Amino acid sequence: MKVMMMTRRYIPLMTDSDKELPYYLVQAGQQWNQEHVVRPNGYLYQWIQCVEGEGELLLGGKAYRVKEGMAMFLLKGAAHEYYAITSSWIVDWIVFDGYQVEAFLNRSAGISASGVYYLTRPDLFLAHIRKALSIGQSDVALQGLQCSSVVYALLTDIVQYASVLPNHSPTSLNYKLKPLFDYIEQHYSRPLTLDNLAEVTGVTPQHLCNVFKRATNIRIFQYIHSVRIKKSKELLLQHPEMHVKEVAALTGFEDANYFCSVFKKHESLSPSQYRQIHAR
Repeated sequence: MKVMMMTRRYIPLMTDSDKELPYYLVQAGQQWNQEHVVRPNGYLYQWIQCVEGEGELLLGGKAYRVKEGMAMFLLKGAAHEYYAITSSWIVDWIVFDGYQVEAFLNRSAGISASGVYYLTRPDLFLAHIRKALSIGQSDVALQGLQCSSVVYALLTDIVQYASVLPNHSPTSLNYKLKPLFDYIEQHYSRPLTLDNLAEVTGVTPQHLCNVFKRATNIRIFQYIHSVRIKKSKELLLQHPEMHVKEVAALTGFEDANYFCSVFKKHESLSPSQYRQIHAR
């Protein structure tokens, strides 16, 4: 049985300093019976999440169905139209902007176009919207700054828990890749090949590369290097008598010079400098 919640809307009082924040809230709404909207010139950034019923989004001449547990993410200035296709279409929504939004979406989320998203944890996104509404109803100081943190939290959850295909969010893919993460953790000191790693996951090498990049936002051998460097740092500090060449060999690097090069790229220090700085 669903708990009935009342419709709420929050339009904050925005100052010039609020608009200078990297992320800032423009509006938020809860339990909204969504009307037909047509915006040929687009609007600001919008996250509109279906709570009940069904709707349809028109983007670039294509129609996308939006059901419960899904959301529309509309980018700033993107032409769009959306409407209910059931007797009522209840949504929660948040509108935002900020000078860092576009860069975050491009670099951290890999999002360059509007679309419809499947959500691994729809409750998390609804919680962000309701937190913004609660801030608006409170007497808390620096509301704009607090709402900015809500927008940022929403964006980071889009990266982790939203995907254009079902069960393809980084969180879901990470769960599927757990046997691979475990294997790397146990065998980092040995030579690891892409074919070998693909056998662990039961997919082709190319598919593994694609899935791994979507799940972690880095390439698979970058991740292996990160694991090996982490282990090397532990050895450098736990065994101050151990030569760098030995540390390299024990963490899967056959060539000590290459190990030092990778280590310096990760830490901006050589292994010896790292040991000297962090030694007790």
